[in-house]
Amino acid sequence: MTAQALFVVPTKPANINPADTRPADTRPVGITAAARARPIGTAGRRRILHAFLIQTLGYTGDDARGEMENLERSVSDAIVERMDNHLRASSPVTPTSPPAPVRPVRPVGMKLTDATAGGEMAIVRVSDAAPTLLTYLAALGLAAGTRLTVRKRRSNSAVMTIQIRGQAEKIHLGSVASDALWVERTAAA
Repeated sequence: MTAQALFVVPTKPANINPADTRPADTRPVGITAAARARPIGTAGRRRILHAFLIQTLGYTGDDARGEMENLERSVSDAIVERMDNHLRASSPVTPTSPPAPVRPVRPVGMKLTDATAGGEMAIVRVSDAAPTLLTYLAALGLAAGTRLTVRKRRSNSAVMTIQIRGQAEKIHLGSVASDALWVERTAAA
């Protein structure tokens, strides 16, 4: 190989559309009607986070990818849905395409600590910030989807008594455990 061959500059093919020469991360992100109807999966979360960081916050592609890695496990589904709705509302609509429907945003619920006594609730989220606490709650049968009732709140202490639906025994939880559980009221069964 000659020294001249090492310094050959590649040329651009003549049939490339100038619109396709933009960096990939600045191209508009499209979504089909079928994809809108499906729940947001892992790939959808990544796409929404990436698009939001670039289009709304002005990140570069590399910075957005790095930040997306940090955010994707810590951002709730409700926030991702709101980001998706923001992106849909701010994207230009052409006369040939109908506006994209907005996904309904589910309320995140409230901490069990803030719940009042009486009425059935369902656990909608369990914090995974402390693995030992997560293990403790799982051993008590407190996981997402579990239905329970707050039986008693003690005003002079940070302890509450709950009862899991269908079980006779009552569980006493301190504020650390009840702060790790998010619940929503359910319709009477």
